[in-house]
Amino acid sequence: MSFIQVDASLDAAEAMESGSLKRQQPRQQTRDLMKQPPAAGVHIERSDMALPGASLTFKDLAFSAVLPTGDTKTILEPCSGHFEPGQLVAVMGPSGCGKSTLLDMLAMKKTSPYTGQVWVNGRERNSATFQRIAAYVGQEDRMPAHWRVREALEFNAALKCQGKRAAGLVDSFLEAFGLAGVADTYIGGDSVRGISGGQRRRVTLARGVAAQASLLFCDEPTSGLSATDAELCVKALRVIAKRLNVLVMVVIHQPRRE
Repeated sequence: MSFIQVDASLDAAEAMESGSLKRQQPRQQTRDLMKQPPAAGVHIERSDMALPGASLTFKDLAFSAVLPTGDTKTILEPCSGHFEPGQLVAVMGPSGCGKSTLLDMLAMKKTSPYTGQVWVNGRERNSATFQRIAAYVGQEDRMPAHWRVREALEFNAALKCQGKRAAGLVDSFLEAFGLAGVADTYIGGDSVRGISGGQRRRVTLARGVAAQASLLFCDEPTSGLSATDAELCVKALRVIAKRLNVLVMVVIHQPRRE
């Protein structure tokens, strides 16, 4: 398993405790994708809508499961790391290596006992406080088919802010995620014609950011997408991380050759 720091201001080796994580050299295609510049016309600069940053530190985080036979199986070996606001971090590795398990533990989605410690902004993580500043985007895109793209983002933005700020955030997300051209199009479904699967995935990611979270966890956001759609998602997340001062952590599976 590897942590790949894609912000040029900090090298990956400096973001981890030496030897605390198993390192796997990422494939060239994914390394290139994560380092590519943002889409044309989108500038990565801190916005006046930037959120209070949140750093994330974890030490000796590990997880084991008890099998029906009574034996214990190690799902995740002890690992440690530290990441700062405004960074886009990728967790990579083959199936079964514990990528999603690590993400779930950091996002407080894993309720079973685990070992290790987690700090947010240098303080031990508190469940009530953490839930207010963190958002989690799973692998499924669940939205009403009759919603329009803009409405989907407005719903999440309205949960945390109102008025001009909410409207400004929605417009910013539509631009960053390449959705401005379909803002008034239905999400769609089995009985309602709507946007494409790649666009639907970008709407889901944008809704996660619209929740005004300082920490955004995404489980395999590019799974099932074409190379073009995957590239758009990664570029958008990079822009949002920098512009809104959000720490974005994503799980990336083995990339396609293209």
